[in-house]
Amino acid sequence: MPDTNASGVFLNAAGDVLTARHAVTGCRTLFAVKGAQVAQATVIAASPELDLAVLRTTLTPYLSATLALSDAASGHSVGVFAEAYAVLQRLPDRAALLSNAMTVPGVDGLQLLSGVKPGASGSAVLGADGLLLGVVVERVPAAPHAGGMVLSRASSSAAVTGATQVRAVPASQLRQFLRTHDIAFTESASPQLSPTQSPAARASTLSVGVLCG
Repeated sequence: MPDTNASGVFLNAAGDVLTARHAVTGCRTLFAVKGAQVAQATVIAASPELDLAVLRTTLTPYLSATLALSDAASGHSVGVFAEAYAVLQRLPDRAALLSNAMTVPGVDGLQLLSGVKPGASGSAVLGADGLLLGVVVERVPAAPHAGGMVLSRASSSAAVTGATQVRAVPASQLRQFLRTHDIAFTESASPQLSPTQSPAARASTLSVGVLCG
């Protein structure tokens, strides 16, 4: 299988994929990867301001994301799950993993304390209930003079210095972007997982690899 340089998340039964815009900009060829399936992808919507893009693919998803009706609580930290497609494919015991990141309280938008590496741009941020809380777009400085970097593998040569956090576009902005471009999606306030089910396993099902050539 090809080595994907970014990630995405299935939005609907048609196989549309939400990802980070910077990861699909300037590509001579663009493919979406799911397991053994590789399909050519086309950008059908993009926002430079939000760093979001939607890809039209011929992939048939087993499951598509359900966007949360409300953003993650800003007053306190909560456990969430976010990981790159390539890492999810080889993640051991993902069915038992409930979270791998924490939201950062008291900041604008959605930021995470997370160890995701290059390749995570476009990754879904899932709450414990399995709802989509956001999409990862970049690593940001968490300390004065610390250097940030985007998280697509094409940019992995950029040095990271000091402590960093991960920024994601929250669900409220995702919904507005998708509605503006008439992209079909599902939203709900109802949990998609029971308390004993793993967001990591759901993320693995929802996640798509993005290959920019």
